[in-house]
Amino acid sequence: MKKTILVAAVMFLGLTAAAFAQATYSVGSIPVTTVTASGYTEKTGDVTFTHVSGTSQAGTITISYGVPITVDIGDFVTIFAQGVYENAPPAGNPIAGLSINEGASSYANGQLVINVPAGVTGVGSFAISGVRVAVAGTALTSLAASISSTGNAITAGQTNVVVISSISAGLANIDSDPVSINGVAPGVGPYAAAVSVDEGYLAAFFHDDLTTTTSIMIKVTLDAAPTAGVTVTFPATFSYETQGEDTVTWETCASDGSGATLGAVSKTSSSTDLSVYYRMQPVPNVDPLVQVTDPTAIETLEISPINITISGSATLPLPAGTVSASVSLAPVGAAFGSGGAVLASPIPRYMQVDLGPVPIYTIIGSQTSLLIPFAVNAIGYNTGFSIANTTKDPGTTALGAANAAVPQSGVIKFWMYPQLPKGGSSVPTPLTYTTSGTSPGTGLDSTGKLPSGSTYTVLLSELLAAAGAPVDFQGYIIVVTNFTNAHCLYVLSDFAGFTQGAQALILTDNRQAAIEALDN
Repeated sequence: MKKTILVAAVMFLGLTAAAFAQATYSVGSIPVTTVTASGYTEKTGDVTFTHVSGTSQAGTITISYGVPITVDIGDFVTIFAQGVYENAPPAGNPIAGLSINEGASSYANGQLVINVPAGVTGVGSFAISGVRVAVAGTALTSLAASISSTGNAITAGQTNVVVISSISAGLANIDSDPVSINGVAPGVGPYAAAVSVDEGYLAAFFHDDLTTTTSIMIKVTLDAAPTAGVTVTFPATFSYETQGEDTVTWETCASDGSGATLGAVSKTSSSTDLSVYYRMQPVPNVDPLVQVTDPTAIETLEISPINITISGSATLPLPAGTVSASVSLAPVGAAFGSGGAVLASPIPRYMQVDLGPVPIYTIIGSQTSLLIPFAVNAIGYNTGFSIANTTKDPGTTALGAANAAVPQSGVIKFWMYPQLPKGGSSVPTPLTYTTSGTSPGTGLDSTGKLPSGSTYTVLLSELLAAAGAPVDFQGYIIVVTNFTNAHCLYVLSDFAGFTQGAQALILTDNRQAAIEALDN
């Protein structure tokens, strides 16, 4: 029994001695205030280990960030040592054995392993800095790193430290000042549009880190190529003044931010790359990677003027449509290269997260909208339509007008809205029909278009049959012609003793007016 107690006592004393032999470290951090949610190379705060007690044993400390580390650990991550952990000069140089263990670290898993040497005792600390991580694609709003150790101890309650206080969108509140262009008589322009976007958080554009390879950039992308005959030209530069009265200028550049500025950038119907990139212009006599933005106020970028011009040889009328733009941070890239390779540049880089789209320009279409309040094909009655394409006229001199019509041709679309049958519970589904090369009636060309100067005559019964719709119809009809200056006469008749006709009403472009004043 005495032997057993003695052995147990020896073992306890041995374990106690080993525990006191190892070092204990307290852990602190200086978190980065805010980083960008779409970022792949966002900065983390320094993590500091302070020797509290004991003598260090050979071992490791692992910092687990929970998201991928995306910069080369050997090139970017540094140890700044003080006290017994410093081997100066130079100042901050760590002692032998205190180093980053790149081989044991994991980029994909976000783990950084630090070698701790044996035999260190006394007052001292070492700080880990330079780690950049990918937060893009996560739902994180902040980031804490977990700390573990082999061979030595971490102070209880200090195995998790905040390294990023807040993660927020880098851009917000996109808006535009679009232009409207008359598709029939557009002129040549230029028509000046603008797009504006705000910083997503304070100092989102502030940039004073020389470990990056380019400045923060923005990418402006059109949602479609401009209409044939239309050119959209983005300005070579745009500027704004900060609250501190510094002028910040952005300039066009390559997609990775490298090289000389590109000057004004134009996009046409033949453009395949619909994006334009801007970077902050370097400050004179300052390192080109330092940009003097205002870290105390939300800044607004206004890309202006975005000039829209029309070629003198453009085919008129221009087709109706809207071209819009979206904005994201740039350079756009990925967390890693092929096979998980760490990318040396560009830094910073972002997942493309677009704000928008917002309209740049709208071409007001070459069309006419007509309302026929009542039409019938039932109980022996039918309705005839005569739709005139009056874009062919005798000209300004004969008309005594400032402008003659622009000759156009186009198809005609009918929306037929049946009335609720007596005793019915729901209004029948509207019917639609668009003219084609096989349409009934007379006046159309072989493709179903009504040529300039021609008139289309057709019966409602013929349209219903062509649409494969029920024979009987009573209700109203909206007709949209793919040309301007359309006019319509509709006639109800039993082809015996009753005939009544009227002109179709021309619908305006504001159908939300309190009182709809129509004209014919």
